[in-house]
Amino acid sequence: MLYSHRSTVLHAYASSLPDSLDISAEGAVMPVVPMFHVNGWGLPYSCTLNGAKLVLPGPKMDGVNLYELIESEQVTMTAGVPTVWMMLLQHCEKNHLKMRSLKRVIVGGSAAPESMIDKLAEHGAELRQLWGMTELSPCGTTSTPKFKHRGADEQTLRNLHTKQGRPIFGVQIRIVDDEGKALPHDGVAFGNLQVKGPWVLGQYFRRDQDDSHTPDGWFNTGDVVTIDPDGYMKITDRTKDVIKSGGEWISSIELENILVGHPAVAEAAAIGVFHPKWDERPLMVVVLKPGCSASRDELIAFYEGKIAKWWTPDDVAFVDELPHTATGKLQKMKLREMFKDYQWAN
Repeated sequence: MLYSHRSTVLHAYASSLPDSLDISAEGAVMPVVPMFHVNGWGLPYSCTLNGAKLVLPGPKMDGVNLYELIESEQVTMTAGVPTVWMMLLQHCEKNHLKMRSLKRVIVGGSAAPESMIDKLAEHGAELRQLWGMTELSPCGTTSTPKFKHRGADEQTLRNLHTKQGRPIFGVQIRIVDDEGKALPHDGVAFGNLQVKGPWVLGQYFRRDQDDSHTPDGWFNTGDVVTIDPDGYMKITDRTKDVIKSGGEWISSIELENILVGHPAVAEAAAIGVFHPKWDERPLMVVVLKPGCSASRDELIAFYEGKIAKWWTPDDVAFVDELPHTATGKLQKMKLREMFKDYQWAN
């Protein structure tokens, strides 16, 4: 990616707004994302622009060090991928610790499970989801409530925060089917997400011709999403990660978010594995919490009543750890390679 000075400044302004990341000189912000990864989500610029205290965690981004840094520096807002917050929350739970200064946690990179919203709330911290991409500098949407949500019940607000949110100022979003036909924003139809905006890339560096944009200038993100009537977007999957079973799509993200709500599960990944009858079926790859145990049947039964029956994973594989990128994202490609010869039980 090649960014212009103009787009970086515009992005810093827009991402600072109350309905974006809400950054001001009153805050102490700790980005738990490397600066080489899409400019540290733009936080080095937006924090400096507003005069916010900027706390940089260095290379030791484990639960112990992050907790000590939050407490010693009185961090009010932090940002990172869900894996980071799972480690931090597990450290706090294990050692009966409370985070007293933290008010807001920005989660991006992949969807946050509903259980994480509840656990952060126990520390007095609000979870706010962010969706973005390297191609957007990165901010595109955030899950901030509207005036109409004032006084809403707890479940309504929780449902709101499980979505990746509505566009911040300057960004437009829409969904289309595989033929490029616009789909309704009804919260039900899901399709390919396209975006426009002043910090959305115009073209890839030194690549003159590609299919990254439509003829009318919309950028193809590669995400499969729904958009509700209030403009809130929810990612159902990446195009390359969606599980295609019997001609229908299954969201790997939803399967993962449900299973990490099980008290014995530390991490879970859903991948599509070849099936002779259904093309693909979901396999859950699971890391259990230290000292905890759970059986395959117990974890599969955990889905009962939460999803359509045909979405239910066919099997569970237990591993010691899942492969992650340097920024904490799951490496689904590596998992699919690991289980490419997997055989379903008869």
